[in-house]
Amino acid sequence: MLLDLIAISILVISLAALVVIIGRKFPLLASVHTSATEQRLEERKSSLIEQRLRRKFTAWRERAVTVAGPVGAAAGRAWAGAHKKLVDLEHEYRVRSLPVFLNRRQRHKLDAEIQALLEQARAMYDEGEYAAAEEKALQAIRLEPRSVPAFDFLGELYMKSGEYGHAREVYRYLLKLVGESDAIYEHLGEADQAAGDLKNAQQEYEHAIALNANDAAYYLNLAKVDRMLEEWAMAFERIQEALRREPNSPKVLDEYIEISIGAGKKEFAQDALKKLQEVNPTNSKIPEWQERINEVVTKPIIAEDEQSIHTPL
Repeated sequence: MLLDLIAISILVISLAALVVIIGRKFPLLASVHTSATEQRLEERKSSLIEQRLRRKFTAWRERAVTVAGPVGAAAGRAWAGAHKKLVDLEHEYRVRSLPVFLNRRQRHKLDAEIQALLEQARAMYDEGEYAAAEEKALQAIRLEPRSVPAFDFLGELYMKSGEYGHAREVYRYLLKLVGESDAIYEHLGEADQAAGDLKNAQQEYEHAIALNANDAAYYLNLAKVDRMLEEWAMAFERIQEALRREPNSPKVLDEYIEISIGAGKKEFAQDALKKLQEVNPTNSKIPEWQERINEVVTKPIIAEDEQSIHTPL
């Protein structure tokens, strides 16, 4: 664009100069009274003058374009580079924000302000004032766009208020802030599960387990999703993994009974129910589970990798 403007300007100026020079020459030639021969000579002279001017104009224009070309290209490259740098700096500013460059005292003050805002947000959250709590959390994020506690609270808030799509966006952003995290993948799985996206929930819980294979809650949540999908073999395998890690957990035993019944594993369901009666005898679902277990048709063959909960883990 810059090169085109330079070339057009040169062309216009050159044409104007040509018109002025020729305009001065031709009236002078026309005012001279000569013979026919002299007139032809003058006409030839005028033609030669015009041709000479045209050649000069052409040469001048070519030199100007030759000079302007690299200058225009260089200017274009410089502008493009400067524009890209501005865009990159703007992006970096938005992501990192100015608080990153604060000194220790300023950082301490900012952290205190963010903590105060989040405490107010938590109080509003506990009172069920979700919109007000969200605004307080967003105020904290405006102060520090990379505040992990603020985004973590915001994700929890969206889960509680049923805004599962927003919760997933928040947790995805948290992954960018903190990197791979089994806890964040668990939250993503919970958001997907609550939204009914069970296949994605499976993947998120599997990510969590890949990062931390010792947390029984990850296996428990994954087993629940498998059960909802009626993938009984996988559900039973995963609930066993959860039970190995927390053999006395009422939550794990509850799910173990449900999955054992659904998978047609009467013996395992009965063992789990007995264990549940020991650790949580007031559970109101015990009679119902016993009736359902009595109706289960026992599977004649038990796979080698299946264990009763009474088998040493």
